[in-house]
Amino acid sequence: MLRLLYNVNASTCFFLSTSVHYPPVKTMLLLKNACFWQWDPDTLPFSGRLAEGWCLIDDVRGVFDTVFCEDNLCIDDQRSAYEQAQAQATRVIDMKCNEGNILLPGLIDSHIHVGYMGEACEYLQLRGTRSLDDLSTAVRNYGKENPKKSWIIGVGWDQSGWGGCYPTRQVLDEAMREDKRPLVLYRECWHIVVANTAALQRAGIRLTPTNEHFSGVDLDASGVPTGIFRETAVLLITNHIAENNEKLREVYIRNALNNCLRAGLTAVQTNDIKAWNIYQNLEAKGELPLRVFLTINYEEFEEEGKQPNFHTLNSKPPLFTCRRIKLYSDGSLGAETAALRSPYPGSTNRGLLIHNVEDLAAKICHSHEAGFQLEVHAIGDRALSTVLEALKRARIKPGARPVITHCQVLGEDLINRMAKQGVVASIQPSFVGTDCQWIQERLPSHVLKTSYCWKSLLENGVYCAGGSDSPVEGCEPLSGIYDAMHRLSHASKLTARKKKDTTSTTSGVDESSFLPRECLTFTEALHLYTIGGAYACHMEKHLGRIAPGYQADLVVVDRDVTGPRGEDTCHALLEAAIKEVWVGGICRFDKMEEEGPRRKGTERDLKLRENLKGPYIPGKNGPTGHQKPVGSLILGGKRLGIGCCGR
Repeated sequence: MLRLLYNVNASTCFFLSTSVHYPPVKTMLLLKNACFWQWDPDTLPFSGRLAEGWCLIDDVRGVFDTVFCEDNLCIDDQRSAYEQAQAQATRVIDMKCNEGNILLPGLIDSHIHVGYMGEACEYLQLRGTRSLDDLSTAVRNYGKENPKKSWIIGVGWDQSGWGGCYPTRQVLDEAMREDKRPLVLYRECWHIVVANTAALQRAGIRLTPTNEHFSGVDLDASGVPTGIFRETAVLLITNHIAENNEKLREVYIRNALNNCLRAGLTAVQTNDIKAWNIYQNLEAKGELPLRVFLTINYEEFEEEGKQPNFHTLNSKPPLFTCRRIKLYSDGSLGAETAALRSPYPGSTNRGLLIHNVEDLAAKICHSHEAGFQLEVHAIGDRALSTVLEALKRARIKPGARPVITHCQVLGEDLINRMAKQGVVASIQPSFVGTDCQWIQERLPSHVLKTSYCWKSLLENGVYCAGGSDSPVEGCEPLSGIYDAMHRLSHASKLTARKKKDTTSTTSGVDESSFLPRECLTFTEALHLYTIGGAYACHMEKHLGRIAPGYQADLVVVDRDVTGPRGEDTCHALLEAAIKEVWVGGICRFDKMEEEGPRRKGTERDLKLRENLKGPYIPGKNGPTGHQKPVGSLILGGKRLGIGCCGR
């Protein structure tokens, strides 16, 4: 059995040990000269701090065997403890805390789309375009640079950047006057696309006048489609460009996982479509660089009869797990289809509920009985109320930890119900930076105070997990932590980064923060991406801490990023570099050898990319692309699915 090297009182108890047998000496790895984050026992508010010491890792099982902190120990005791550890280790690595390096527990993204993130890297990037002319120029140049692509796909435009005027198929036709290929451009929220005439024709959509109104399809004054498609109506176009080449999709997923690793992630909870076999193959080939917890959509479960893929921690676990099913309850705020209890300002529209309570409860029961954990997308307060009622009717107990993703528009009554029912709120802190620029135009004033209210959730006992929803937002967890702490618009965040200062008050809260009362401390924000993320996937006894018995997942950062709001150290979050990422006791990314993770792909990979067609990507806060049609229309001689009503 392990012998305690030192025993201190509870107030300074940062030495930890386990009652397990040491494996043979040859399996031990010693990380010396380390400055690492230590969580205090689970209490509210969350607390922790940096401590100096060393870690002994079981090289076979990939877990921390001993974590030793030198606080309040005399030099002789420190030396004695270190000598004992050194005698057991066959490898010793200097973590160089004297150079400013710190070790954070493994960082987890609790809501991401890895497959779509990889594919989006191949698309025309339109973020930052400031006029329709800018957009047209970008489209023309991209077409010339990519003559072999059968479809031109772009992402990231935002009409608010040029006065609110949506692009139309005529604008795109003019931009592609000398190029007759179909063109599809996703808005930055991924809930709206604009397509040129060639794309509409390829999809079989007639360009003749009609007096009928089709949900999600914008028509001009003559009743002809303008090229704008919203929510599930996007399928009218994107069903024709779905990428079905599994080898190519594997390339995208592998590349995206490497990008996640370089960003500082050790685990992702990813919602990808028909990716089960791809992840299994990558794991079998030893090409998963981090932990993957796959969430499948209910339709995939229903069609293919999937069963949850668990793993055991009695031995070194596999990196791939699938035990969660996702359902949708409403649409998005950007498209005004998120289901609200009060109408959107200036209208009678209260958004769209995808399922009524009875249907949602039935699907929840079906998934739960099959052994899956539940995840339900809910943006609006009416949607969240419906989800909570459905969970209640399905008799889902708190121990099942149902996950509600996004939780953007809440209310005090809903927060209390969430706490009582034991749901996990999967939140995306970086959404605030985007949405705060227009959210007051979308929501009634009386619900703003309980919107994006991460602090209130934590204070009322709701477990929260942090994610990015990448590729909608960047997947960098340190940036997400900053956003949770400061709640600035992305423009203000960029200014703060350039100036390296803040407009903070004496309380440390930025004057320009959106709902400053909801700003989190560093400790609370870090909790979202460590213990909170682990809790969301039932892994809090194995992930999220640098502690004995936990998986040896950690992130090495080149400076101290743990300072409070309003101090210079906080801006280190924006400037910090990820030096190393460890998963299961193995250094999977080393900045000094970054050409490995940054490899551009083999010749085979590059050849597969040449004829990229790209899939529809379900984006921020919505069911688009993966829900069964709520209604139908006949357009161009075809009966096609149409879902959420557009604005």
